[in-house]
Amino acid sequence: MTQKIKSFLHTLFFKRSTAKELIEADVKRWVQIHKPERSERTIIENFVWLLETHPEYRNLFYFRLGRFTNFSSRVMLTLAKIIYKPVESFIFSEIAQIGPALFAENGNVILVGAEKIGKNCWLNPGVTIGYKTGREKTLPIIGDNVYIGSGARILGSITIGDNVMVGANAVVTRNVPSNCTVAGVPGRIVKRDGIRVNEPLPR
Repeated sequence: MTQKIKSFLHTLFFKRSTAKELIEADVKRWVQIHKPERSERTIIENFVWLLETHPEYRNLFYFRLGRFTNFSSRVMLTLAKIIYKPVESFIFSEIAQIGPALFAENGNVILVGAEKIGKNCWLNPGVTIGYKTGREKTLPIIGDNVYIGSGARILGSITIGDNVMVGANAVVTRNVPSNCTVAGVPGRIVKRDGIRVNEPLPR
């Protein structure tokens, strides 16, 4: 089966999706990170390449498509997921909105539950974003240009500002101001506006 035939349903969903611009932004960023020499190729060529070579990208693509109420569309999507299987350990759960150009390093246990994720965010393996306790009613809000290191946990009804870096294995349960780096358990601000500091997160 040629790639063109194999990816026919996916390409059809892509072209007809109301999230087409978001999908295009995702494709451009993933290609720029993984193989910038492909940037001169068409969006569709790179889209198919990502489906073939980066299984974790499939999860983001299927999330962008959303849920279908039409029976035939649901059947087609089920078939599409059989042809290009999503990664079981990369889960989007209870998430309202993801901005353009989200990147995931790979699909090795990434659990995402958020009220909102901004543009140009980067998720590394082992990240968890979600509720702090089962009694909470709201999830974290993640700003723009946020980098979340491997194994980090962002939990509770909190807001992560823009241009924030969350260090590997950090546990963040309080709001994080913009333009900061957070590390440790519990998370502390270790850099603010490019200057090294050692500050607790604001209550």
